[in-house]
Amino acid sequence: MASKLPPDFVIRRAVKIKNKYGEADAYSKELVKTAGATKWFESKVKYDFEDNMKREDAAINAELEIANKELKRRRKHRMKLLYENEARTYEAELRELGLAVIRRM
Repeated sequence: MASKLPPDFVIRRAVKIKNKYGEADAYSKELVKTAGATKWFESKVKYDFEDNMKREDAAINAELEIANKELKRRRKHRMKLLYENEARTYEAELRELGLAVIRRM
């Protein structure tokens, strides 16, 4: 004699199938959350890197500007000393010849 199926067999099978679909849906939602968190983290790392690069570039540019101003100041000072030295030398040569420089101020 063939074994008889219990009366609630169809209901149990439907419940099992619904449970499997529910687990699959929960797993799918978990994967979506993980993907979102991963995407956020990757974008955060990417933009943090870009922000750091911008800050570093700004700091480097500021340092270069300061160095450029300092170099110009030093060159100007050295040129002034050179002109003054040449003027003194020229005046000394003129004095040796018995001439003088008249300055009008």
